[in-house]
Amino acid sequence: MARRVLVCSSAIALCFAVLVPTARAAPQQIPVMRIAVEQEITAPPAAVWAKLTTGRNLVTWCPVWKSARNVAVRLTKVGDVLDYTDAWGHGGRSVVTFIASGRELRVAHEPADGSYMCQSRFILTPQGGGTLVKYVEQYTDESSPTDRAATAGKMDAALRGELVALKKAVEKK
Repeated sequence: MARRVLVCSSAIALCFAVLVPTARAAPQQIPVMRIAVEQEITAPPAAVWAKLTTGRNLVTWCPVWKSARNVAVRLTKVGDVLDYTDAWGHGGRSVVTFIASGRELRVAHEPADGSYMCQSRFILTPQGGGTLVKYVEQYTDESSPTDRAATAGKMDAALRGELVALKKAVEKK
């Protein structure tokens, strides 16, 4: 009986030694940047939604989703996936995390190298004879404050450019 207790005690001690690390890394706070831009589009939400969620359309206005594999994709449910390559050459996948048809689309961008976290959100609001599109992107950025500001400026310009391209595609201008 004493031997059984010793064996069980040794096994429990070994499990704790393996499962409970002795040195823990200190938590690290990483800045999250959020950029929000808006664009009025002279078309009903349904027309904007079609350009936003149909692969053959979205590859015409969004540079990160220009992968040939995305042309056949239609975003209809949580879990749908697009391939992407960002402006810094990180490739990965964009996964739909929330979808409310004709109103809102959210995606999480998962870089293959795991170097950052990023989420995008598109909100469509009927307005007069058209649609107000709000595009919000938030991402982690561990670079220096100067580089972080430069990246934010580049991202703001890119998001604004994408909405202008979406507007042109929907309004066929």
